[in-house]
Parts: sequence; structure tokens; C-alpha cells
Amino acid sequence: MLSGLDAPWLGRQQRYRLKGYLRQMDAENLTRLTRRRAMMVEYWCRDSNLAKVETLIRPSAATGTLADSFQLAATDVVEGYVTASALDDIVRQCRLKQGVTPVRVRLHVTDNLPAGERTMPLGVCAADLAESNDPRERRAGLKTLQQLIDDHHRKEQQE
Repeated sequence: MLSGLDAPWLGRQQRYRLKGYLRQMDAENLTRLTRRRAMMVEYWCRDSNLAKVETLIRPSAATGTLADSFQLAATDVVEGYVTASALDDIVRQCRLKQGVTPVRVRLHVTDNLPAGERTMPLGVCAADLAESNDPRERRAGLKTLQQLIDDHHRKEQQE
């Protein structure tokens, strides 16, 4: 919703309550409420399999050429989202290895993914970055999340 996209899984009453929560919310509080929504797992991957990984996951809006939207440096790490039920298959197909360096693949594992095949919505990626242990990523996530909340407030006031 904060990313300006439709959330068809939310009923009318849920949408109304969520809008009420967002009126009183800042980025820190929203991060606390969404904490542990997805588990992050890092893997080593052969260069030859990186492209395959990219086709099997839902890319993050905070990496690659899109890292600029968070004012982060682009890296060669493939980052994205995958459902818990698909994780084992991706690990097997792409021969991903956990606990081996360098990290080449970073996956956010969750039970549910929003519909679509493009990059994950900005709000989802910002919430995940806001949980990062890296201070730059955390700051970038909180800043973007606060901007999305402020934009949402402005739109609500105009309606």
C-alpha cells in the first residue's frame, strides 16, 4: 500500500484499519511491527548460476541498478525474495551453499509474496533494509520508509 500498489488480499475493513495505523506511524514503529516478516539467508553461488538464480526469485528493489533509489552502492550480489516452499528447490537447482564466502546470493524468505513478477515493492524492500545490521542499509531503509509514509499522509489529506 505504501508503495502505491494495490493490495487485493486486504479486505475493506483491514484497509481502513491499516490507514488508521499509518496516520500515527513513523518508520521506526512500522519497522518494529513488520520485524521478522522475512528471514534473510546468504549463499555462495557459482558465477555461471547467478543468472539462473535471478530468474527464479523476485528481485529486490534495493539492489543492482535500483540500489540508487536507496542511495546505496550497487553490488554484484543477487538479492531477492522467495517463498519458503520454493527455497529448497532453488538451493538444489542452483547449487547454493550456505556458510561459504564470498556471499553471492541474499534471499529474503517469506511465507507470502505480493502478486507480480517485477521487483518487490519499494515499501517491502525499505522495511527489510530498516532491519539490517549494516548502519548504511538501515538508515537507507528508514529514510525511504519515512518518505513513503509521508507521501501516503499527503495523499490521504488530499482525498
